[in-house]
Amino acid sequence: MLRYLGPSDAKDFCAHLHELHYEDFRDRFNGLVSDPWLDKYIARSLNEAIVIGAYVGDHLVAVAELHTGGQIPEHDAESAFSVASDWRRKGLGTILLKALLRAASENDISTIIVETGSQNHAMKALARKFGAKMQFASDQSVGRINVADGLRLAARDRAHRSFPAVPLPKPEMAALAAPVN
Repeated sequence: MLRYLGPSDAKDFCAHLHELHYEDFRDRFNGLVSDPWLDKYIARSLNEAIVIGAYVGDHLVAVAELHTGGQIPEHDAESAFSVASDWRRKGLGTILLKALLRAASENDISTIIVETGSQNHAMKALARKFGAKMQFASDQSVGRINVADGLRLAARDRAHRSFPAVPLPKPEMAALAAPVN
């Protein structure tokens, strides 16, 4: 089940990130980070970004995020993904990216920026699947997904024809996600 995550989901989000295998955690954050840094990141994400979680039962197994503001140009959003190590290569990244494309479209975001370590082949392949042209810069690979083009490619994806509908946000998220009906 997909749903928007809010501040009350911080414990689930933290547990999910700590359950990642070492290499997967490193790929997600392009290195290692301290627990205090991670706690601040989770709080900031759940309060300021669009965050969609994939649950199996009551266990959070994957998260996709769209971050705007700061140094990110208007109408662009930077994405972030984490999929539990045992759930990788099962289509969750595709499902979550489709949900992010839909959320981006509903929130006047025209471009999703994908930035990942050069060794994260799975993320680069996922971004390319939805139209990103990945470029190598320093030790990072950076790509941009045009949301309209990504939605067209998503509609043609045979493996997952339907666009995941993310249930309406919890009441605490109403202000953040009001445009995402």
